[in-house]
Amino acid sequence: MRHCDAPARFDQRLAACSGGFFYFILNSRMKIVTSEQMRRIEQIAIEDLGIPSILLMENAAIRLSEHCLKAIDGIKNPKVVIICGPGNNGGDGMALARLLFNKGVEIKVILAGDMNTVKDDPATYLGIIKKLDIPIESIPLNGDHADISRDIRDCDLLVDALLGTGQTRNIGGSYKYIVETINNYAKHIISVDIPTGVNSDNGQIMGCAVKADQTITFGHPKIGIYTHPGAAYAGKIHIEDIAIPPALIDKVETNAEILTDREAGHLLPVRTRRSNKGDYGRILVFAGSNEMPGAAALTCSAAYIAGGGLVCACVLPQVADVMHKWQREVITRIVPDMNGTYCKKSIVSIAEEINRAGVIVLGPGISRNTGVTEFVRELISIATVPMVLDADALFAISEDVNILKSLKAPCVITPHPGEMSRLTGLTVSGILDNIIDTAVGFSREYNVVTLLKDAHTIVANPDGKIYINTTGNDALSKAGTGDVLTGMIAGFIAQGSDVFTASILGAYIHGKSGEAAAISKSHYGVTASDLLNYIPSVINML
Repeated sequence: MRHCDAPARFDQRLAACSGGFFYFILNSRMKIVTSEQMRRIEQIAIEDLGIPSILLMENAAIRLSEHCLKAIDGIKNPKVVIICGPGNNGGDGMALARLLFNKGVEIKVILAGDMNTVKDDPATYLGIIKKLDIPIESIPLNGDHADISRDIRDCDLLVDALLGTGQTRNIGGSYKYIVETINNYAKHIISVDIPTGVNSDNGQIMGCAVKADQTITFGHPKIGIYTHPGAAYAGKIHIEDIAIPPALIDKVETNAEILTDREAGHLLPVRTRRSNKGDYGRILVFAGSNEMPGAAALTCSAAYIAGGGLVCACVLPQVADVMHKWQREVITRIVPDMNGTYCKKSIVSIAEEINRAGVIVLGPGISRNTGVTEFVRELISIATVPMVLDADALFAISEDVNILKSLKAPCVITPHPGEMSRLTGLTVSGILDNIIDTAVGFSREYNVVTLLKDAHTIVANPDGKIYINTTGNDALSKAGTGDVLTGMIAGFIAQGSDVFTASILGAYIHGKSGEAAAISKSHYGVTASDLLNYIPSVINML
C-alpha cells in the first residue's frame, strides 16, 4: 500500500531486483478486451511467436480441470457433463474431457452439431475422446434433437463449452434448447471463457444465455462478463493464464480496464512524512439545502476520509448548523440564499476563494429551481480549477448541456441512468443497453470524465479510455451513498490525482466499502453514514 514514501521506495526496489516480469505485475493494469482484440492477441502468439494453437487449447483445459476438480471435490463418484460446440470453445471442452477422464471422473460429452463439422485442433481432441471411449452424444442442429435433460439433471457439474467469444447472432433452434435445458436442470455450471449467449463485447444477452456459477476466462478477461446484464450471468470470474506472453496486449489497441486491489493500492496518492494540510489540497464544497443538509455533511466527511487536507463548505445558514454538529473539522462559509437554496448572490461573498481551491464539489442536495440553475451555470463559467458535478448540479446543466463546453479545467460528472437520460435525451433502458457507448460518447463530446453509475459503474475519459468498476453491491442502493462517492473523488483530486484516476479509485473503494459494511450491517441495513466508517479500513487493505 502506498500511503507514504517508504512503501513507494520498497515497490521500486523490489521491482528493480526482481526483473521485468515482476515489474509488469506491479505496474500493469488489468486490461479487458473485445473478442476481436483477444483473437488478434492469440493470432500474434501463434503466427509471430510460433506458439502452437493446440498448446493454448491444452493450457486452457488444464486450467479448467483445476476449477472443475475443486467444484466436485468431496462428491462421491461425481458425474460431469461437458457440452461442446464445434469451434475452439468446444475444443477446450473436449480437451478438458480427457484430463478429467484421466483423473477417474465419470464424463459425458454432448456435442452440438455433426461430428464431421469439427475441424483443426478441436478435431484432434475429438479423435482422442473417441479412442478413449469417453461417451459422446451428438445433437443435430436441425431441430430434431434428443432429450438431454436427464443427463444434465443427473450430473454434478455441467461445463458450458458451447459457444465462445465469437458469437454475434441471437441464439435459436437447438442451441436455444440446449441453453434453456442447462439453466433449468444443471446443479452447478462452469462456463468456458464466457457464458454461451453473452455478447463478449458489450454484455448483452443474445436471445438467451447460460447462467453460470463460475466463468473461467483465458488470457485477458472479456468486456462482456463485466458489464450488465452479462455480468449477472458470469457468476464468479476466474482469469487464467494460458501462456500467452503478457506483453502482447501492448501490440493491440485496447481502451478498457478494471481495477484490482493491487492496482488500486498503487493509484492511491502518495503521502509523505514531512507534509502538512496544504500538501493534500483545499476542497470547496457547495452542497446541501434546507431540505437536504445531510448531503453536505456526507460529502465533506468523505472528502476528509479520502485524505483531503482542508475542506471548506460554502453552505446556507441551516446547513451550516448541521455541519457544525456533524463535522468539527469542516470550515464553513455561510453564503446568501434565496428561499433556502443557492442563488447567484451565493457566489459573491466567496468569489475570491473559488479559484484558490484544489477542487470544487457542486451539486449534492442543492435543490432544483431557477435560482439554483443560475447559480450552477455561473459557478461553472468562472471556475478555473477541477470540478466534481453531481446530483442537482446535473439537473441544472441538463437544460443546456453545452455549458460544459465552457469548462476551464478538468471535470467529472457522476450521473445515475436517470440523470444521464436528462443530459442526453436517451431513454434509461437505452442507456443501460449501451452503457459503455453512452458514457464514452458523452465524455468525448463534452470533454469531461463521465462516471455513469450502474451495478458495474462505467468511468469514461474523453480520450475513449474506460474503466469498469467491479466492486459494490445492493447495500449501496440508499440515499446519500452517491454524496459519499462524490466527496471521495474530490478528496483524491485534491491530493493530486487526475480526475480520471480519482474517479476510478473513488468508485472502487466506495464499492469495497459497501461490501465490507454489508458483512456486518447486512445488505438491508447499510446507510451512507456507515460507509464513512469502512473507507479507512478498505484503504488500509490495498
